[in-house]
Amino acid sequence: MIFILGIRAEYTPEERANINQYNLGGEIIYDSKATQQYLERATSAPTLKAIGLVALAKMNLTVTIASLQKGHTIECKDLAELLECEDAICTACKNVKTFLQAAATFDGREIVVDLDEQMAA
Repeated sequence: MIFILGIRAEYTPEERANINQYNLGGEIIYDSKATQQYLERATSAPTLKAIGLVALAKMNLTVTIASLQKGHTIECKDLAELLECEDAICTACKNVKTFLQAAATFDGREIVVDLDEQMAA
């Protein structure tokens, strides 16, 4: 039995405008090759989430902001792998939402933050 996970994003017109304006379509939000390299270097024991990332890493999957709109199909060998893959992809999608919110409010101004003051607070 094979379990299939379909992922696809639907961007608002404003989000698509920001994606185009800032050339964000090619931004990688998930790359299983990079994940695999990171996991190979990790010294701690794998967590449940790491197992899902390893599963995705084996699939040689790269997801960009643009490709997420087109969609991806991920095949998993069992339900546990599917749930872990789903969790990793959902996290990546939440990161895209945060990224697009930042792009929507970007106005080019300079912000100076005194880290010493923030550390004391």
